[in-house]
Amino acid sequence: MFVDLHMHTLYSDGKLPVKDTIDIAIQKNISLLSITDHDTVKGVKEAIEYSHQKGVTCISGVELSCRNDTQYLDFPQDISIHLLGYNIDYSSLELQTYLTKYHQQRRLILNELVLELAQNDLHINYEDIHVIAGKQMRIQDVKNHISSCFLSNTKKKFYISIANKYYNKLFFEDAPLQTAIDLIKKSGGLVVLAHAFFSYRDYDVELNSEKYVLNLLDYLCALGVDGIETYYPKFTIQQSQFLQNQAQKRNLIITAGSDFHGTSLRKDMMDFKIKQMSHTYKFFTEENRYK
Repeated sequence: MFVDLHMHTLYSDGKLPVKDTIDIAIQKNISLLSITDHDTVKGVKEAIEYSHQKGVTCISGVELSCRNDTQYLDFPQDISIHLLGYNIDYSSLELQTYLTKYHQQRRLILNELVLELAQNDLHINYEDIHVIAGKQMRIQDVKNHISSCFLSNTKKKFYISIANKYYNKLFFEDAPLQTAIDLIKKSGGLVVLAHAFFSYRDYDVELNSEKYVLNLLDYLCALGVDGIETYYPKFTIQQSQFLQNQAQKRNLIITAGSDFHGTSLRKDMMDFKIKQMSHTYKFFTEENRYK
């Protein structure tokens, strides 16, 4: 079964527009897909309508950036945990309000960073900072801009140290796990843990141990998570099998996602058959609110 339920476009940090992304999926014979941009649903309506025209099924989706804010979860508190929301009502007022405020706050924090750099004699315009991919600026984009300036290595290190201080400010705008799950559930959606063995500090990848993954699953199941992204390009066979076993043990949905961004490192979709996806395909197509 050709399924890819984890893709990004220009609306977050992907390289390609929605329609181009879906066209590639069609070329790869993917029959069930979802556009799950980071912390935005701006491309969902377009994705669903275009997919309908092309004769493939698109499930509404989003990927929320989350953080651990509880002592009950034995998981690092300074790395981002990602949850996928499927079959959401993307017009939900509560979801839209949260996402709008989230990006407004991030913009304010990044503007604070630009102002502090200016106060230390590095005058740059927010609009001149090149975003690596898509439309959502991150600390790494600012650091890349600093590195490209004609400055001594000493000054570059100084300005980058200023930028690094703002990572935690941005990170703490991410939703606590309980809040994120409530947002997805209240919009009528299903909650799936994304790439369980991989978390992020901005663009830096953190590898999670099985111990951390088990503890995270225990906590998320208590909060009402519905599924696990079991098939992911960076997973080893053993990791996928581990997650599949956990999904079966906990009666969770299993999903497959490429985390496609259209970039050189993440340019491939899930264009291979996964027999375990037949149940997921049937479940998602029956549940799809935008048939």
